[in-house]
Amino acid sequence: MFPRTLRALVRGRERLAFWLLPLVLFAAWGGWFVRARLTVYEPSVRARLEVHRDVYSVDAPVEGRLMRTQVELHRQVRAGEVLVELAHEHEARQLAEAEAMLEGLGPQLVAARAELEAEQRALVAQRGQGAAGVEEARARLAEAETVARWARQEGVSTEQLWTRGVVSEAEWGKARAELERSLAAEQATRAALTRVMLQGTMQSTERHVRVAALQREIARLAAAESVARASVERLRGELERRVVRAPAEGVIGETSSVRVGAQVKAGEHLATVVAGGDVRIVAQFSPATALGRVRVGQRASMRLEGFSWTEFGMLEATVVAVASEVRDGLVRVELSVDALPPDIPLEHGLPGTVDIAVEQSTPLRLVLRALGRGLGEPTRVAPRTPPEDHPRELSRGGS
Repeated sequence: MFPRTLRALVRGRERLAFWLLPLVLFAAWGGWFVRARLTVYEPSVRARLEVHRDVYSVDAPVEGRLMRTQVELHRQVRAGEVLVELAHEHEARQLAEAEAMLEGLGPQLVAARAELEAEQRALVAQRGQGAAGVEEARARLAEAETVARWARQEGVSTEQLWTRGVVSEAEWGKARAELERSLAAEQATRAALTRVMLQGTMQSTERHVRVAALQREIARLAAAESVARASVERLRGELERRVVRAPAEGVIGETSSVRVGAQVKAGEHLATVVAGGDVRIVAQFSPATALGRVRVGQRASMRLEGFSWTEFGMLEATVVAVASEVRDGLVRVELSVDALPPDIPLEHGLPGTVDIAVEQSTPLRLVLRALGRGLGEPTRVAPRTPPEDHPRELSRGGS
């Protein structure tokens, strides 16, 4: 009986080991099924790369003859680079004349202002000199008046003495001559004072006239300088208008058939400059899965249809905008490109598929969610098509 019991115990342990391993694996799978965190991705219906570009039209600003052009299709240009030059010989000559006139007016204006300053200083000095001359003449007149007054008194005294016979007639004649001489000297000194005053007035008037004339000349030269400067600025503007520059950095995407030597009209189209811009991903999602789940800031990746992701890799992106309204049955989502594989060109319109990481969930929740969606959908019965409307039935009936 003992060997049979031993064999039964061995068989019992083998059965226990056989069932224990599946139980351990099932428990591990159950733990993973309940507690594991998986990233849920929402795929797009369609997506593509879009390059936001600004298009600038290069037109002829004025009418003229095309003298030089650097417009070549698909050529890279810089902002401000000369693309087209129109004939400007006449404007260049006018500009040279205006600049020469402006250069000539500058020294004339400087000289006139210096002369005006000298005249004003001379006027101040002349006023001081005239005042000193008048004072001197007045002092001489005062002296002459004093001498004449003394001579007049002396003459009166001598006349009285001559009347009494105290002095001789010769002395009386001498006193009378001295009186006349003193009066004449007084009159001459008075006339000299008048002459000095008139002379000072005339000199001051001449200085004022000269200063006024210089001021008028300076005003005329300043006005002429302003006109010449305005003419120079206007002609420089006209000259600059005949040089057409690139409005922005980019690529020449279109050119006209105008060649060097042809006459172009104002506003005539010459070329089109396409400026480069940011690359974005524009994806379309189903409203049932995108609204409320796709949000700004979520991470995403894009697989391009023309480039195998196993060989070229995928584009890393971030959601930057989500449309709040449904258009054509889809929701528009814009994503910024964070990382671009080096071998993939940035071309507008490259199609692909975008996967957005919308949430973290457990396998159990995903299964329950799928079951809920399946049970919640009503059973749809396909409408029965009458035999006369079905092409196969018609063909069979005909046969």
